Amino acid sequence: MSKVVIFNASPRKNGYNSKLLEQVAKGAESKGAEIIEFNLNDKGIRPCQSCFYCRTHDGCAINDYLQPMYKAIDEADAIVFGSPIFYYQITGQAKVWLDRTFPMLGDMIGDKFEPRHPGKKLVTIFTQANSNPEISAEGIKYITNVFNKYGWELEENIHVCGISLVPDLTELEELSSRAFKAGENLVG
Repeated sequence: MSKVVIFNASPRKNGYNSKLLEQVAKGAESKGAEIIEFNLNDKGIRPCQSCFYCRTHDGCAINDYLQPMYKAIDEADAIVFGSPIFYYQITGQAKVWLDRTFPMLGDMIGDKFEPRHPGKKLVTIFTQANSNPEISAEGIKYITNVFNKYGWELEENIHVCGISLVPDLTELEELSSRAFKAGENLVG
């Protein structure tokens, strides 16, 4: 059975980002995948402490809500990450999580870190109120480059611009179909 791990960096439970991640999950489940979800807005998440435990271990010394994610990522066939864009970047919740994914990089070989868990399929979802996609291009490029360093293979990037706080049902239906299909494509 395929395993898909979803990381939701949105503070809004009923916003575009959360709804699209839900559709990716439904698409993957329709193909028989097991879904593991992490809500990155959980108050039990602590930031990286720069202790470097992860340089000698495959995981993190911090025992909090994110501790199970290291095993989940190791066992996963696919990773799904979604974040709204705040101030041209991923959310603060996503940034704290991203720092905590430093264990995805193993030993340094020459002048490059080797990925510990490469070969995962990846779907990313970014949502923003501003209608100009260039506003967030650098932020999205940054996190995509980090995922590349982890050896995760981007299958689909859904970048939604010009959204409102209340989802437009027609637009959401079209995007939901695309997200569902992305979930299906992660399995198999």
